[in-house]
Amino acid sequence: MSRRPDGPAVSWTGVVLAGGRSQRFGGVDKTRLPLGGRTLLQRAVDTLAPMTSTCLVIGGAPVTGATVVPDRYPGAGPLGGLLTALDAIDSSHALILAADLPFISGSLLRDVQRAGADAAAAVVQHPDGRLALCLSVRRDCAPAVHEMWSRGARRMRDLENLAPCRRVLADATTARGALWNVNDPLTYARALEMTEHDCPAC
Repeated sequence: MSRRPDGPAVSWTGVVLAGGRSQRFGGVDKTRLPLGGRTLLQRAVDTLAPMTSTCLVIGGAPVTGATVVPDRYPGAGPLGGLLTALDAIDSSHALILAADLPFISGSLLRDVQRAGADAAAAVVQHPDGRLALCLSVRRDCAPAVHEMWSRGARRMRDLENLAPCRRVLADATTARGALWNVNDPLTYARALEMTEHDCPAC
């Protein structure tokens, strides 16, 4: 069982989605980029570790503290990675994080756990309505997600069709810090600056 806000029948596996193509980095594996003395991938694993019983990396490189699971749907986006994870975990819930959110905070992840403990899924929503790749999904929702996939669903937003799906609303400060997304060289450069200047979310 996990050590987090949950009920007695709830257990958590941390999942890092690391199988993206990094096209905006010219094919360089951005999860291996260094930031504050660790790779982006290692930062994600280290953040999930205190609140989950084990951690999986979907489609990424070997890393300390996690087991790598090959992505069964390579090139199909994060929903394919999520499906791979739901088929691989033994816990009741998956706590899922993209490797390119280097400043994600433990407090935000705990909010996701609280929202998702008795829900099919819990998602984090930016102030502008976008969803962050930080969420929880219950393992027994795997058949429903497979059904969505078979009907052509490929967007993480399709998970909102799971019931109940709860939202964790992020304010503007959280979006600029904990949800900072390293998706191209410019956002990576800004992340380096944030680390150098002791970003409160680091």
